[in-house]
Amino acid sequence: MQASDHGAGIASPPRAERIADVLPDAAHVVAGVLQGEVAADCHAPAFVDWLETLPSLLRTPGLAVLGTGRNRHLVLMAPLPPGPRKVVVKSFGRLSLFKDLRDRSRGSKARRTWLAARHLRSMNVGTPAPVGYVERWERGRLVESYYVAHYEEEALTLRDALNELFATSSEITDFNLLLGRVAREVRAMHDSGFVHLDLGPRNVLVGTRGKGSRARDITFVDLNRGRIRPDGVSLRERALDTARLSLPSHLQRLFVKMYWDGHPPPAIWRWDRIFRRRHRWRVRSRRWRHPVREARVAKEGALAEAAGALRYPAIRDMWIWDERPAQPIALLLSEDRGQHIPRSRSMRMIVDTLRAGASVMREYRPLLASAFTQPVGFADRIGLCVDGTIIDPQREIALLSALGRVPALVRFGHHEPRSRRRDRIAFVRSLHAAGHRVSITLSQDRSAVLRPASWREYLFEVVGELADIVEYAEIGRSVNRVKWGIWSFDDLASIYEPVTELRARHPDVPLIGPAAIDFDYAFIPAALREWPASVKLAALSHQLYVDRRGAPENPQTGFAALEKFALARAIARASPRCEDVLVITEVNWSLQGTGAHSPVGSPYEFPGQRDAHVAVGEDDYADYMLRYLCLAIGSGLVERVYWWRLVARGFGIVDDTDPGSPRPRAAYAMLGRFLELLGQSTLVRAQLPPREGRRHGRYRLAFRCADGEIVVLTYAHGPALPFAGDETYSRVEDAFGAPIEPVPAQLTGRPVYLRDASA
Repeated sequence: MQASDHGAGIASPPRAERIADVLPDAAHVVAGVLQGEVAADCHAPAFVDWLETLPSLLRTPGLAVLGTGRNRHLVLMAPLPPGPRKVVVKSFGRLSLFKDLRDRSRGSKARRTWLAARHLRSMNVGTPAPVGYVERWERGRLVESYYVAHYEEEALTLRDALNELFATSSEITDFNLLLGRVAREVRAMHDSGFVHLDLGPRNVLVGTRGKGSRARDITFVDLNRGRIRPDGVSLRERALDTARLSLPSHLQRLFVKMYWDGHPPPAIWRWDRIFRRRHRWRVRSRRWRHPVREARVAKEGALAEAAGALRYPAIRDMWIWDERPAQPIALLLSEDRGQHIPRSRSMRMIVDTLRAGASVMREYRPLLASAFTQPVGFADRIGLCVDGTIIDPQREIALLSALGRVPALVRFGHHEPRSRRRDRIAFVRSLHAAGHRVSITLSQDRSAVLRPASWREYLFEVVGELADIVEYAEIGRSVNRVKWGIWSFDDLASIYEPVTELRARHPDVPLIGPAAIDFDYAFIPAALREWPASVKLAALSHQLYVDRRGAPENPQTGFAALEKFALARAIARASPRCEDVLVITEVNWSLQGTGAHSPVGSPYEFPGQRDAHVAVGEDDYADYMLRYLCLAIGSGLVERVYWWRLVARGFGIVDDTDPGSPRPRAAYAMLGRFLELLGQSTLVRAQLPPREGRRHGRYRLAFRCADGEIVVLTYAHGPALPFAGDETYSRVEDAFGAPIEPVPAQLTGRPVYLRDASA
C-alpha cells in the first residue's frame, strides 16, 4: 500500500458500520448476559459456556497476570476445539459516560481489538490469533467487556527483549537483528492499512521462529487504540507509531532507516522529531499526570528487581559494542546527548582549562617553535596496534614481524569475555617472544563504572599477568566520549580509583593516560586532575585524529597536525601529574567501501548505501599515514605513534575481509619500505611551507641513514608542483621503493625518496 501524507491533517477513523457486523469466518455468540463474536473454528458449546463464566473465572486467585491497571491481562486455560489451550483475556475497565457514548458508534475497546486483530491476521501481519470478544451493555453504558486471544507462550515484549540484550550481549549485530525484524513487521502492519497509535515497546512481542506458517516472529498486541485506514497510513501516522518505541535517538534513527530499507522520505524526519519530543514530554510528565499509577508501577518495578528481575537500563547505562569498527555505538544523536551529560562536566572543563591555560600556553609557544629544529631519531618510534583475535594470531605476528621489530600495542576490553582476555594475554606473550616491545591498553565500558569490583579485577589480572614484559600500560580509552561509558568526572574518578593500588603492586609498570580522543583538549586538564596525584603518568597518551576528511597538513581553526602535537605536549609538560612525554595511541583514516566496518560508517548496511563522506581511498590512506608519521615523529614533539591498526577491514593497513587470506594494502607496503629504509635513521633537516594559510607547498625531510646516506622524503600538499629541480640525488624511488625513470615531472601528495641526496 502506498504511503501518503494526507496533506496536513489525519484521515478520519472509519466508523464501526464500515466493517461488516459479522465477518464471514466469525460467529455471533450469546453467553448468558454477554454477547459478542468468536472465530468460527472456536465456536463450540463448551467454549460458549466457558465465556458465560468468564467474569467469575477472572476472580480466581493465582491466575497468571501479564498486566495490571485499568485494563488487566490474565492467562487462563480455555476449552477450545480441538482441545484445551491457554488464552490471554484482556479485561477492560469501566469508562466515563462520554467515552461510552462515543463507543456506541465506533465499537467498544474489545470489539475494536477484535476487528483490528482479524484485519492484521487477514493481511498476514503478526498478532496473537484472535479467539473472540464478549461484552455487556446496560442502559447505554458498557458494564464489562473482554477480548480473548491465543497466548503466545514464548514471547517477550520488545522492552524485555532489549533488556536481555543489554544484560547479556553488548554486540550491535544482535540489536540489528532484533530491530530489523521489528522494523519490517511494523512496515508490514502500516502497509496493510493499520496504524497502532500505542506502539510502545511493551505492545510489541518478540517470539521464536518456525512455529507454523501463520506464526510470526513479531506480533502486535493492545490494538484497541488502532485504526484501520482503507486509504493508507500517512507518513505522519507512521512516524507517530515508530516514535513511541522509546529507543535512544540514534537507534531510533537507525530503526526508521530499517523501516524504509535505508531510503526514508525526507518528510519523515520532521514528523519523527515532532513525535519523539512529544512522547518524551509525555513520559516525563507521567508522574504528575498519573501519580497513583506511576507510584504503583515504580513499586512493582522495585519488587521485581529485588526478586532478581532485570532492570531496564537508564540511557546512560546503555552500552553497545560494534566489533566491526572496534568501537561502541553512539546511542544518542548530538541534539539529545547534551540532555544527559551532567552540567558539572562542562563546568569542570571550563574551570580546569582556565586554571591550566596560562601555563599551557607558556609551554606551547616554545614547543611549537622548536619543531623540526633538532635531529630526531626514528628508531622504535613508530608502532602498530594489533589485535590477536581477528585473524590467526601467528599470522598476525608474522605480518607484524615482516615490518621489523615494530613496537606493538594490544587493547583489552572490559566488555569482552574472560576467555578472550586470556587469549590476548597469551598473544602479548607471543609478541614479546617474537622480539617486539609490547604495550597494552585497558579499555573500559559502562559496566566498568557500574561494577567497580569487576573493573578492578580486570585491571589487576591483565597488568599482573604482563607486568614483567609491558613497556606501557594505558588506563582507559576515549574517556572524553560518552559512548565509551564515561558521562561525568565522577565516572572517570571511579575508573582511576584502583590505580594507586595497581602502582603499589606493580611499581615498575609505566602507566600512561588519560587517553582522550580527537582535538578535545579542554577535557584533558580536568581528566588529569582526577588521576591519582601519587602516581605520575609516564606519558600523556592521546588518540589524535587530525583531519578525517583530508590530509594531516590541513589546518582546522588554525591548528594542523603540528600545532595539535605541540599543544598536547604543552599540556603534558605543564601538568605535575605527567612526565613531559606525548604518545599517540590511536590514529588512522577510514576506508571507502568498507560499510559497517568503517569507524565512520553506519552500523547497519542498507541496499545502495553510500560511503561516509569522511572516508578515503586506500591510496590516499597510505599517503596520509606516511605523512602523519613523518610530521609527528620528525617534529620532535611526539615520542611514539601507534597506528590503529595492523589488521582491520575498515581502517587497517591489512584487509581481513577474508580472514584466512588477509590482504596487505598499499599502506602496509609503503610502511614496510619506510621502516626498511628509514626506520633506524635520523631526521636531520626539514623544510616545510609557511604555517599561515592552507599549508600548501613542498614538504622536504632529509634523513641520515646508519650507513651515512642522505635520503630525502618529499611530497607536495595541495596542488601538484614541478619536481624539484634544485635537488641533487642519484635516483628517485617511489613510496614502495621502486625506481622512477624518468624523473617525474610533478611532485604530488604521494611521498617519493631521493637517494644519495644532499641534506
